[in-house]
Amino acid sequence: MKFLLAVTLAAVYGLLIRLLFGSANGLLEIMSVTFLFLVPSLIGFLTVILMPARKITSGTAAFFTPWLTSSVLLVVTILLNMEGTICWLMAFPIFAVAAGAGGVLAYWLRKPKPKDLNANNWQRPNTLQVSLVFVVPLLLGAVEGEKALAPKQMVIERAVIINAPAADIWKKLISNKHLGQHTNKTSFSTLLGFPKHVSTTLDTLLVGGTRMAYYEKGLYFKETVTQYQPERLLVLRVDANPNATPAAVMDEHILIGGKHLDILEDVYDLRPLPGGRTRLALSSRFYINTPFNWYAGIWAHYLMTDILEGELNLIAEQAPTTL
Repeated sequence: MKFLLAVTLAAVYGLLIRLLFGSANGLLEIMSVTFLFLVPSLIGFLTVILMPARKITSGTAAFFTPWLTSSVLLVVTILLNMEGTICWLMAFPIFAVAAGAGGVLAYWLRKPKPKDLNANNWQRPNTLQVSLVFVVPLLLGAVEGEKALAPKQMVIERAVIINAPAADIWKKLISNKHLGQHTNKTSFSTLLGFPKHVSTTLDTLLVGGTRMAYYEKGLYFKETVTQYQPERLLVLRVDANPNATPAAVMDEHILIGGKHLDILEDVYDLRPLPGGRTRLALSSRFYINTPFNWYAGIWAHYLMTDILEGELNLIAEQAPTTL
């Protein structure tokens, strides 16, 4: 019972902090070092320090027990629509490890000393200590604010070789098409909840022309032609409108066109190959804007790579053979 009570109290603490950070956007940032590193460390600390001594008998147990609290928070915030599944899946590895580190710290600070034979001297936190645990992330979060955000541009490119001439591939790129009959294999991006591409329209093949890319769940992107060479090159500026993206489609913290993520430009490059084949490359230039781009960049790389490969596969499906 005391085990469950400790997990519950630590989870409630985490939920309260999440509510405070979510309601003070601009002052307290969820995409911050404070929230994604310090807060889970404190959750892990509370989980372990509130446990009876007999429940936490090793550093390993102290490290992994807070993962249960983290999992409870994951489930509750998803059920309450406070966080999206895709955002949690990206954040959970860091969140759980930080919580585990906090649990280990609590274990080593509070465990009985070797000279003490009575294990019941596991020290309990007093009211002042608990108050400090609650207040510290709010103070540090307010100090950090948006100061730690660091914009970083990235470029991802993927290519496919299609057994068809460049002229035929070019027609597919610039045509108005419905893609509902073309189903992608289960992919990383779809597993994370990113909508599938449904249709594409192009009003005119001129610089300044508008290409609309429509996805499931009401998601769409307006793309403007900035450069083209017939049967050779198509460059599109992507104008994402975060205000037009339905709330149920993408979590606010990874919203394309939002504060932390935006796609800037897509480039289709066609290169004729011997034997009537064509190398079709698709590159995307985008930016991420977090205090931990080293980590966010890993997820962005895998997500964007998967999306680009999906787009190329849709085009390749309409060609006779892909080599």
